[in-house]
Amino acid sequence: MFQWLWIVGWSAVMLPLGGVLLAGRAPRWLRRDSTLGVLRVKGIAAFVLYLGLMVPPTTALAGIQPEAAELLRMALVPTALFAGHGLILGATLCERFNRREAERAPTVPAIGSAVMSDARGGAS
Repeated sequence: MFQWLWIVGWSAVMLPLGGVLLAGRAPRWLRRDSTLGVLRVKGIAAFVLYLGLMVPPTTALAGIQPEAAELLRMALVPTALFAGHGLILGATLCERFNRREAERAPTVPAIGSAVMSDARGGAS
C-alpha cells in the first residue's frame, strides 16, 4: 500500500511541476528571476528527480530478487538525485554569473547617437 501511495503522491507533485517548468510556464515570482532556458533545465531536473523517486517503489512492486532490487536502488537513486540537483544548481549558478556579468558590463552609447551629437556640437 505504501508503494502505491508513494507513486501516486510523487506523480501528482513532480509530473505537473516538471511539465510546467519545461514548457516555460511558471509563477510570476519564479519567471522574474529566471530565464526561459533555466526554467527548462529545472523542468528536466524535476523529471530526473521523479525517475529517481520512482525506483524504490517500482523495485518493491516488481517482485524481483532482493539483491537485484538493492543493487538497482544503490545505483540509480543516488545517481538520479545527484544529477537532478546538479542540474538545478548548475542552472542557478549560470544564471547568477550571467546576471552579475550583465550588471558589470559598461554601457556603450550607440554609434549613431555619438555621431549626431558631435555633428550638432561642431556646427554651432
